[in-house]
Amino acid sequence: MVLKAFLLFSLTFTAYSFMLSSPFKTMDDQYSIVGNSLIKDPSQWPRLFSQGYFRDRTYYRPLANLTFMAEYKFFGLDSFFYNLDNLFLHIINVFLVWALANCLMRTPPSPLFELKRGSVPPLFFKEGVRGSWEVGFWTALLFAIHPIQWEAVANISGRAILLSTMFSLISFVAYLKQRWVIALLSFAAALLCKESAAILPGVFFIHALIYHRDLRWVWAYGAVLAGYIFLRHHLGITEFYPWRNWHEHAMGILTFLRSIITHARSLALPTDLHFDRSLKLFTGAFEAGALMTIFIWSVVLAWLGIARKKMTGLQWFTIGWFFLSLLPVSQIVSTIGVAPGYISTAEHFLYLACVPVFIAAVQYVLSLRAAAVKMAALGFLGFCFLTTVEQNIYAQNELAMMERSLRIQPHNSRLHASAGLIYALAEKFPEAEVHFRAAVADDPFNARHTISLGKSICDQGRIQECLDIYNGIKDPGNFAELLKSNRALAQKLLKKDP
Repeated sequence: MVLKAFLLFSLTFTAYSFMLSSPFKTMDDQYSIVGNSLIKDPSQWPRLFSQGYFRDRTYYRPLANLTFMAEYKFFGLDSFFYNLDNLFLHIINVFLVWALANCLMRTPPSPLFELKRGSVPPLFFKEGVRGSWEVGFWTALLFAIHPIQWEAVANISGRAILLSTMFSLISFVAYLKQRWVIALLSFAAALLCKESAAILPGVFFIHALIYHRDLRWVWAYGAVLAGYIFLRHHLGITEFYPWRNWHEHAMGILTFLRSIITHARSLALPTDLHFDRSLKLFTGAFEAGALMTIFIWSVVLAWLGIARKKMTGLQWFTIGWFFLSLLPVSQIVSTIGVAPGYISTAEHFLYLACVPVFIAAVQYVLSLRAAAVKMAALGFLGFCFLTTVEQNIYAQNELAMMERSLRIQPHNSRLHASAGLIYALAEKFPEAEVHFRAAVADDPFNARHTISLGKSICDQGRIQECLDIYNGIKDPGNFAELLKSNRALAQKLLKKDP
């Protein structure tokens, strides 16, 4: 046991050690850490619990901000320690996944459920403690080194995901061990780290139906969730972005279903991983991609219908858990977009959602007797380790990370804006202008992109052209002050050098 624990720790630390020198990124890190004056004054910690994550009315993640405040107090703006904390949080989650998989594998489904489905308990229920620990260890190892995790771990802005997952896993383990106070408090903490933890009551509801039919404590989770919703309503942090009409809404959901196919492929063959993955929105159900998506999901549902009587309680539970984990980004409740006509399908969405997939996959592979299958599985783990190392090396160089993503998705306006900012900070203003122009072309109604384009032109000495761009902005929205200050600076420069 000690040797396995050491192996988990050393492999995880080694794979992710390459990202420790990564700088703060230009996307979320600059706003939530570098330029966040609130976290730089420890006496202001109560204010973290009264406002949004980005000082807006959309996200509420005070515990994530609290960790940034503690890090700033002790380490200032040394990104090494922020990255190190991310790595240690991931390692904690690895061991929690081990504990959770062990608990799940040792819990037989309800006899009523098994009788109804006509199935038998999985192989490792019969092998008792040893079998459950084997499934738990290999699941934890796969969770630790699978490259799909790189985006959440190797970017400091993934802190909210890591924290929320940690408290969610603690809550789940405590739920299985009937430590109700710890379970409920951990669930509340998970909600204060990231909104997606709200799916936990649904996961426990499915678990209760399959394993013990006792819903009493599920309602307690629902009460905690209701209190969280009331708190956000009281603070006014309730903003979300609804779809404009039913057609776009339907296409958003269909595009999300298409993204799950990509996610499944990424889990099975992680070869083209990149930052801030997005997917172009289907415009109609008769597009080739939309028709293929409908066909694939029809086959999957038909297969589930045919195989339902042979499936175990564990298999049904992991399927339900996986889809509930993706519910917050399913486009059903709100748009999760990156630019007009594109939805976000980021790889960090799978950080916790991959756990049920890995549990089911590991249990199945270990139940097979063929040595060749197990050797192939070990080869896959080796491939995962090396790919994770590669992704973390990319994370060291933000510009290389952005450029790689843009080669795969050239119309991601957020990536172009970030790349433009990186070049601007390096005083490579012509290169910055190219990316800002691309960002404006892909998202012409985003005033921030247009202001950045004007600034990059101003920095090249083309003052009048810059002012023409500023004057053409009709609705600056939340960036009115930024536009005002930039315009004043450009006018001042024009007077000095007419």
